[in-house]
Amino acid sequence: MRRILPAVLIAATALAVGACGAPGSSSQTTAPRQATSGASQGPEHPLPAAPGKVTVGSADFPESELLAHLYADAMKARGVTVQIHANIGERAAYLSALKEGSIGAVPEYTGAILNYLSPGQKATSPQDIYAQLRRSAQAQGLAVTDYAPAQDADTITVTKATADKYDLSSITDLKRVAGPLRLGAPQPLLTVSYGVPGLKKVYGVTFKQFVALAPTGTITQTALRNGTVDAADIFSTDPAIPRYGFVSLKDPRHLFAAQNIVPLFKRDVLTQPMADACNAVSAKLTTTALGELDAQVASGADPDSVARKWLSAHGLA
Repeated sequence: MRRILPAVLIAATALAVGACGAPGSSSQTTAPRQATSGASQGPEHPLPAAPGKVTVGSADFPESELLAHLYADAMKARGVTVQIHANIGERAAYLSALKEGSIGAVPEYTGAILNYLSPGQKATSPQDIYAQLRRSAQAQGLAVTDYAPAQDADTITVTKATADKYDLSSITDLKRVAGPLRLGAPQPLLTVSYGVPGLKKVYGVTFKQFVALAPTGTITQTALRNGTVDAADIFSTDPAIPRYGFVSLKDPRHLFAAQNIVPLFKRDVLTQPMADACNAVSAKLTTTALGELDAQVASGADPDSVARKWLSAHGLA
């Protein structure tokens, strides 16, 4: 649970943030319907037309740094003066920096940041979460641009052999076969509403055993591969999914809250060229694409180089 675990521990009783969480499909790659302009407050309050300048921060894990470079480099291409302050720390640290102005933007995850800004929200779909996030952000002097189809979200994932054996494509399918199976996940998933209780309440799924695993992708995917567990909670962009042919089961009843990638700005920093650049990146960034970029970084590639190559390939550099 490398991304949301700190927020989960802070807000576990407040809402299903999803140590990752994605409604509809836990590995959703199709573009969600978005508001016309995530950053605009309407024609009465147009954003400044000058490019402006911004310092883009990131959390202290590789995907966040990669996303910071993706959005920052795209803004540079539109004339924005950009600096990067990577690896600031956990959410509390970089949001404090954002609100006090030492950074002006940071990549975020819609469900997690909504729950942090407004604990207790019950939205789970990408559109509903985004609509509430815009309102919550505005009330706190912040703003979001458009969100990406890409989600780094909780998924219930199985090996291909297990999926084939039990004919699994959706969490719904587990109801008829979960009785003898073991679920592996970090300890909080045993009690949070979107974890074991949610699987039973929403899908009628009860596993034979819950196996508590340390919150690292390597430990979880190894347990899945060697048969210590039969299903596991894995992030949708984890490189292990394509590498080992794992199957992430769809979530048609929206157990996990959406975690679409979204740039979060200090409201008085945001300009129209910044918004246009970020929206162009978000429009093309899918879960599959983000997973592939994460895999390159995990293999030792420089996040900025990976970001620049992707932007160039999509005409955004």
